[in-house]
Amino acid sequence: MKVVIAHRTRQARVVDLPEPQGGRNFVTVRVSHSAMVLPNELQQIESAESHIRVGEDGFPLGSCASGTIIAVGEGVTSLKSGLRVAVSGAPYVYHGSQLVVPENLAVELPKKVNHEEGAFAGIGAKSMHLLRVAGVQLGETVLVFGADLLGIIAAQLIRAAGATPILVDESEFRLNKGSALGLPHAFERKDPDFLKTVNQLTDAHGADAALLTRGGDRLAFAMAEELLRDGGVMVLGTPLGGEVSLDRIREKQIRVRPGVGGGAGTGDRDFEIAGAGYPRELIRWTERDNMACFCQLLADRKVQISPLVTDRIPIDRAPVAYEKAARGRDSSFGVVLTY
Repeated sequence: MKVVIAHRTRQARVVDLPEPQGGRNFVTVRVSHSAMVLPNELQQIESAESHIRVGEDGFPLGSCASGTIIAVGEGVTSLKSGLRVAVSGAPYVYHGSQLVVPENLAVELPKKVNHEEGAFAGIGAKSMHLLRVAGVQLGETVLVFGADLLGIIAAQLIRAAGATPILVDESEFRLNKGSALGLPHAFERKDPDFLKTVNQLTDAHGADAALLTRGGDRLAFAMAEELLRDGGVMVLGTPLGGEVSLDRIREKQIRVRPGVGGGAGTGDRDFEIAGAGYPRELIRWTERDNMACFCQLLADRKVQISPLVTDRIPIDRAPVAYEKAARGRDSSFGVVLTY
């Protein structure tokens, strides 16, 4: 079967690999679409040589896809053959024509959600997890630093939750993507209207929460701590890297929380492989719950994905998609591989 890998030469390549074998608590999925997670996958390609194990040429790229179940393993109770599903979560999900995925990392697609939209459910779950960690409530004002795919989806979710998002980015192209989806508050960092709008929307008290979606963005951290109200919440969707001053954080009693992953269960082998659950009275939103919730919001048209897709490319031409994304990291926004 066709698989896209990060090759030791720091290039993306399409290779033929044996089809994976099914197992207990797993479903086998014939893939229809998979979504590239940018810029993460470009970073993986650039550092591929240092992450490849001895004797191997590369490792699979990708973590979000959709398709149709063609086989169900023993122990699977909530899914059956023939269902259209969204799947998410490396190392089980990657850019490949057939995948074997834990039941807890697959959700049925609603009838009104197509495969292309469903391929982004994993990214949607990550955006939703940011909001849940921040505890966003009705009427609040939330800063979203990073108008990338994760950030624009998060901004749409904030709006759907009855709060007001403010998108902040250095790229006019990315901000225009948000504006085209009806998000009225989208600003470059140096735009004088940015601070004016924050003050107007918050009666000069400061925003209630800030979400940081782009890795290593310490300037966003510094801006967030100044623009948050006393006692506000800052959620780090990706690692910052390096050291940052925490003086203002302590002074304003800002709560800084990690928000990496798609929800409870991310990286938990008992949840992912053994199919274990959590007591609902203790943990309400797992990664699978967030994926399902996001798909329902897509079905209700409270969140839009299609306007964010800039490239639809057959898997055989996947290297071209990565080359284009590397040349112009703004112009390749939502990229879908088709099978």
